[in-house]
Amino acid sequence: MKKISLLTMMLVCLAFIGFSQATWDNFEDSRVGDYNFVSGTFIPYNANPDKTGNTSPIAASYKRNPAEAFDVLVIDAPGNMEDLTDYVSGTKQMTIDVWSPNVGTVVQISLEDSALAKPANFPTGRHSAYLATTTVANAWETLTFTFDNQPDASVSSTGVGRMVLLFAPNTNTDDQYYFDNLVGPGLATDPCETATIADSILNDFECNQNSNMSFSHGILRRVINPDQSGGNTSGVVGRYTRNAGEEFDVITGSFPTPPMLGDTNAFRLMVWDPGAPTVVRLSLQTDNGSGPVDVVAVSDSTSGSSQWEELEFRFGNLASANINAFVLLFDPGDFTSDTYYFDNFSYVTDADLVSIDNYLSEGALNVFPNPSQGKTQFSYELTNSGNVSLTIYDLAGRQVDAITEGMQSMGNHQITWEARDLPDGMYVYQFKVNNEVSSGKIIISR
Repeated sequence: MKKISLLTMMLVCLAFIGFSQATWDNFEDSRVGDYNFVSGTFIPYNANPDKTGNTSPIAASYKRNPAEAFDVLVIDAPGNMEDLTDYVSGTKQMTIDVWSPNVGTVVQISLEDSALAKPANFPTGRHSAYLATTTVANAWETLTFTFDNQPDASVSSTGVGRMVLLFAPNTNTDDQYYFDNLVGPGLATDPCETATIADSILNDFECNQNSNMSFSHGILRRVINPDQSGGNTSGVVGRYTRNAGEEFDVITGSFPTPPMLGDTNAFRLMVWDPGAPTVVRLSLQTDNGSGPVDVVAVSDSTSGSSQWEELEFRFGNLASANINAFVLLFDPGDFTSDTYYFDNFSYVTDADLVSIDNYLSEGALNVFPNPSQGKTQFSYELTNSGNVSLTIYDLAGRQVDAITEGMQSMGNHQITWEARDLPDGMYVYQFKVNNEVSSGKIIISR
C-alpha cells in the first residue's frame, strides 16, 4: 500500500488498527493482491466510463467469458489475511463499487487457501463464500457482501491468502462490468509497514506507488517477479504484453504531484527483456486542462536478454516545465506482441547522478552554432579515453541520426553533425561517454 504523506500513513494505520481492513485495489494508489488468473477480458487500468456515482478517474474493466459458467478473477495476497472469523459471523463485511449493465447481477467473493484450492478440486481449500447483488443498471453502486457458506470448514481462518471474484457466477454471459475500490480483510502482516517510502520512487508495484498508469494498448498486470536472482529482488513487478496491432503501443500515466525536476535529471526504469535489444522510450508531458502535450522524449535500449537491467532516460533542463504525465513505449515503431517486465520507475536529480563532467575537461562540451542552419559542431576534451556516442532524436523520442560511436583517446575532439534533409525545428542530442550522458536541445533554422 502506498504511503505518500503523514495523512495517508494515518489513514492506512486506521484501516488496519481500527477496522483491520484494507483496500485491495482502487486501481490508482492502493493495491494489495496480484491477479494471477483471469477467465475473461480484464483491463485493470481503464478510464472510468461514468464519474457520476464514482469520481475516481481509473477503474477496472471486466468482460465475462461466456464459455465459462464460473468466470473468475483470482487475486493472491502477499501473505495470509487476518483472522476471518468476524467475516463469517458478519461482524465485518467486504465492499466493492460496481457498474453493471443489469439489475440483479450476483457478485461473489470466495476466500481460499491458495496452497489447497485447485481448479478441479472444489470444495477443498475454499474457506468461505460471500454474496452481493446489484440493484441498479448502468450506474455505480457500492455492494456490501454477506456471508453465504463455508464449502470447506476445515480450512483455518488464519491460513487464507487468496480472494476469488466472480461476476454472475453459474451463467454464460458476456456482459461488461466495471469495478473499483475493492475493500476486504487486512493482512495479518503488512509488508509495507517496514518498507522504505520514497517520493522519488514513482512506482515499484509494491509499497511505492506514486504514479498512476491509466491506459495501455496492451495488457498490463502486477505479477510475481520472474527473476529474483539478484538484479532485482522485488517480489512484485509489472508485466506488459504489447498489442501487436499497434505500431506505437503506449502505456500512459500521470504524476499526482509533478516531480521536482532540477537542471540535471533522469528517470530510471528496471527492465527484464527476454528478447533484447529493445528500444524503450519515455515521453514526458504536460496537461494544463486542454489535453496532454509532449514536452520531450528520450529513448534507451535493453542490452541483455532475460536479465534485469536499469535503463536511464536523461533530459535537459526541465526545472521550469510542469511535468504531470508520461508515456512509456516498448519497441515503438514495430508491430509485436512481445512481453516485458519492468519495475522501480523512479527519478533522480543533480547530486544523485554520476556526471559526464568526470570525463570532460572542466565539463567542456561546446555545441556551436545553436541555432544553426543545418551544420552543428560538437567540441570537447576527454580527460581519459572512453567509449563515446552521439545520437540525435526528434521531440517524439525517435532517433533520427547516429553520428558516432566507439572508443576515443584522451584529448581534444570535434564532431560535426549535418542535419541534411531533416526539417527545421528542435532536436535533442544525447552525448554519452562510458554510459554517462549529457543531453540538450539543438534548433535547426535555415
